[in-house]
Amino acid sequence: MNTTIKNSVPSSRQAGQGLVEYALIISLIALTVIVIVSRIGSSVSSAMGQFSATVSETENPTSPTQEDPISPSQLAISDISARLSSFFNTNGYWPRTWSPYNFTDIGLNSNDYAQPIDGLYISPQGSMVKIANKTGDNIEVYAQDLNGDTVHLYNGWSIWCPVNDANCYYHTVAPGNEVVPSSIYAVQN
Repeated sequence: MNTTIKNSVPSSRQAGQGLVEYALIISLIALTVIVIVSRIGSSVSSAMGQFSATVSETENPTSPTQEDPISPSQLAISDISARLSSFFNTNGYWPRTWSPYNFTDIGLNSNDYAQPIDGLYISPQGSMVKIANKTGDNIEVYAQDLNGDTVHLYNGWSIWCPVNDANCYYHTVAPGNEVVPSSIYAVQN
């Protein structure tokens, strides 16, 4: 009587096959992550393109037109938005919101933004750009809503520009508070 006892230890062929299967599973997971990250990145990039197009196409007599150069404040807003998007695309999360890290995380010096640009205080805040005036100064900030009406920014309030949105928002990011980014301007009293 000849009985064969099966060895419970896998052969080298079986072990190699198992490693190949694990490698294929890991490759599939990596490919899925890459596809998801690239789609998120292209969505953010598309939103930035829409924001840039809105900034350059919208005309307002109190803000730069297509024939005029873009104001320094609009350039700063666009630059910060692009830096926030780039940071997110690289790291998968938004930069910190407290100073000075809200600037240094995206390669800027907070001291360069301590003074207003065209009367506007501009700062990165996670996934948004904050535009404000200071309480007690002699500068008033205005913008146009989507109906073309002028809104006045109360002292201490802000305009918020999410990087994934073509509009900015007066005081709170909520429907009905949209303002045209290129229409934001300041007037000294």
